[in-house]
Amino acid sequence: MNELNYRLPKRRDGQKTFDQIIESAKKLFSKKGYLATSINEIIDKSGIATGTFYLYFDDKFALYSYILTKYRKSIRHNISDAIKDATTRYEKERLGLKAFLKFAWDDPLAYRIIWESMFVDHSLFKEYYETFSSNYVKNLKISVEKGEVRDDVDLETMSYVLMGISNFVGIQVMFRDTLTEAKLDFIVDQAMKILKDGMFITKKGVA
Repeated sequence: MNELNYRLPKRRDGQKTFDQIIESAKKLFSKKGYLATSINEIIDKSGIATGTFYLYFDDKFALYSYILTKYRKSIRHNISDAIKDATTRYEKERLGLKAFLKFAWDDPLAYRIIWESMFVDHSLFKEYYETFSSNYVKNLKISVEKGEVRDDVDLETMSYVLMGISNFVGIQVMFRDTLTEAKLDFIVDQAMKILKDGMFITKKGVA
């Protein structure tokens, strides 16, 4: 993303206005979609003057790109913070999955905005997941070297499989009306059971 398309506030009052724009845009993008949301609607919902919007963003796409990038960084930060004390790959995957699911539950607007980027701008969508995959592969390589992860599977493919599990189990979580800590742990443990043991039963005498 070209950082010249947006400008961060330098003062506290500017930060408050900037945050209002972000929150208003997130709600509108999630409810109506990117294409159906106009800058004027964002301005109106934010309660700001037209000129104020352009102090921070060149256009709607710059705002959308900024939000998408912030989501990626927030998710990575939450996961990194959750796994910082883990010593095994299994622990890191479990704690990372739980952190992601909690993020999805706490901010359900994220899914609509992130996935809509596929239709808003394919390169933006591609960059979002390729960046995640690239960082994932780096960590998986370390686990392979430690003998924790099998070395006969392409790590890029593995990263997308793991991201896919997180994304769709995240949908399972968001479909629930309530979510307790115990239920979240149950869902995470079920996903980890599949990761650890696989889903297929090998019949005796069959390779």
